[in-house]
Amino acid sequence: MAGTFVEFFSEEALENVMVMLKYKPERILYIGHKHNMITKKINSLKNFAARVSPETELVFIEVSRDDLDQIIQTLDDICEKYPDCQFELTGGGELILIAFGFVSAKRKLKTTRIDPFTSMEINDFEGVLVRKNNEIQMTVADNMVLHGGALTNQTGSISTWHFDDDFRSDVVSIWEIACRFRHKWNRYCSSIEEAMKNGECDETGLYSLSKRSLNDAIELFYALYDIHAIKNLSSTQRYIRFRFKNDSIRKIITKTGNILELHVYEVATRAPYLFQDAVIGAVIDWDGKLPVPETRETVKSFDTINEIDVILMRDVIPTFISCKSGKAGSNALHELQTVTRRFGGKYAKKVLIMASPCDVSASGASFFKQRAKDMHIWVIDNVFAMSDDALLSRLKKIQGP
Repeated sequence: MAGTFVEFFSEEALENVMVMLKYKPERILYIGHKHNMITKKINSLKNFAARVSPETELVFIEVSRDDLDQIIQTLDDICEKYPDCQFELTGGGELILIAFGFVSAKRKLKTTRIDPFTSMEINDFEGVLVRKNNEIQMTVADNMVLHGGALTNQTGSISTWHFDDDFRSDVVSIWEIACRFRHKWNRYCSSIEEAMKNGECDETGLYSLSKRSLNDAIELFYALYDIHAIKNLSSTQRYIRFRFKNDSIRKIITKTGNILELHVYEVATRAPYLFQDAVIGAVIDWDGKLPVPETRETVKSFDTINEIDVILMRDVIPTFISCKSGKAGSNALHELQTVTRRFGGKYAKKVLIMASPCDVSASGASFFKQRAKDMHIWVIDNVFAMSDDALLSRLKKIQGP
């Protein structure tokens, strides 16, 4: 375990923990002003440290916003008490950095900086610069705690979807059907969902649905039967009868957007060397205080929550992905912007993925994409016509080096 590091407290949560993730030090001293080193952020840092470096002591030292001499004295006192400490130079207000300049002019200080984007570390030990390439990682759940939230147990990766080899194969096959039907897919799934409300299965799992209520959505049943996603398919003059292969298949077919989310997640997680962690159907509690026992009803009743379709984590940088199987408007962009800013900060990536082309009108598509670009949101549209390799390549490009 390394010794003592001094962090200049940053508004960006990620900038406060790069040293913690890399070195798991004995102690970190955070120097900051009262207006930004608030209790909520301090508690989030403590909760994060408890997960990733529980033996590290966190000390928070408040300094004046306008008394340069007081800040200089504080830094001098730290250097006297911890002569071998290292200063991490990522964050900090202007006056703190000026004070550091005064102190460093008369003392030989050790400094370091770790770039969150690349994990490149630059150390200055008595005028000798040393560069290191690091592999620093954290999970999606860690990232939520760092930003004051938490993934609830209602998150799809925990409660709904279990990606064994058989389910992955089913997702791939059903996605191929969705690509074949394209604009019909949403309509067919909606018709089936509505028909199933009036046609519950029997105790053996057999459904009997009215053909009149299904209309041409019957076409989807035969496609699903061909890939063994449903079984015991039979038809009479008035009814179609079948059993789903399993409950996961039922959930895909009865919610139009599920297959796009599953496809994106399935493709992204084929490459664990690109994304070391991934979550689908993330349900995020804003204050990180989960009710006990936790259910979807209690979470929604008492807490502010958001849902994001897919979150990918590469090293320490999250990518927040919103998936739209139908049309998307400005609200979709603003929702994605809000969640990403709250739980990812300036380093997080934002992606809107659309199954169909962005807009049938060239001018409309141009306006929407420009609006997304202004908000630093990547748009990947017409995924129905995109190969898996092309999608993975786009995600890799967005995530960066």
